[in-house]
Amino acid sequence: MRKLRDVFYINANPLINEFVYYGLEFKEFIKFIPKVESLKNILLIDAEYYGTNFSEKYKFTIVDENEIDELLSDDIYGYGNFTWVDVNDKNSIEKLEPSEVAELLYLGYMLKPVTTPFNDKIQNRYAYLAHDDGWFCRLYCRNYSDFIEVVSNKIVNMVLTSRRVINPISDDIKKQLLVLAENGLLIDFSNIMKYNRGIEIPIYTIGKFLDMDEMYNNLKRHIERANYSAKLVYKNKQWKIEYICQK
Repeated sequence: MRKLRDVFYINANPLINEFVYYGLEFKEFIKFIPKVESLKNILLIDAEYYGTNFSEKYKFTIVDENEIDELLSDDIYGYGNFTWVDVNDKNSIEKLEPSEVAELLYLGYMLKPVTTPFNDKIQNRYAYLAHDDGWFCRLYCRNYSDFIEVVSNKIVNMVLTSRRVINPISDDIKKQLLVLAENGLLIDFSNIMKYNRGIEIPIYTIGKFLDMDEMYNNLKRHIERANYSAKLVYKNKQWKIEYICQK
């Protein structure tokens, strides 16, 4: 059994609605995404999961709301690559042109889009392109702010206890975290400080990485060279960022 990720690293690119990150598993993503509109169907592109639903014309495996729990319980890390897009209406898959299917396959196997990760026919909100669940994911969000909800929900979840109610992170702090992620935000859960009246989580900007082996295996060095160091603090029932230093 692998240990829970001890850090959460996010490399954000707002110009193309892209996040490359380490430390968030698929089951967490599903748990923490905004619940305004649930994912109705997941079209698997590259995955070792074989369900019971397939698109009639192109034979894509489709995971619907009734099957999602079965997928969540599987060993997704063991798949290696795990790529998918969500689909609003399963019937829309049959309306795709062969060229659009080719673009989906390129997206899922090359982990990047030919032109855009979004298709207006299937109306996908996300393109989820992961390798080794929790180690590397490139995520495209049609609504860029969706992912900061995932980030903030994960942070709160990491410090929850049965004896303490933790309030949500304010929109202002969420926006600050999103801006910091443009320079490679590292949230260090391995050094959380908890005391009677508060919680402190170290955060840094360590630069933009696509290679998570390089990011994680040399983490101490990257932290020492961080351009920005601060603490995400929960005190008096609210969250704030306490700035330490910036180079």
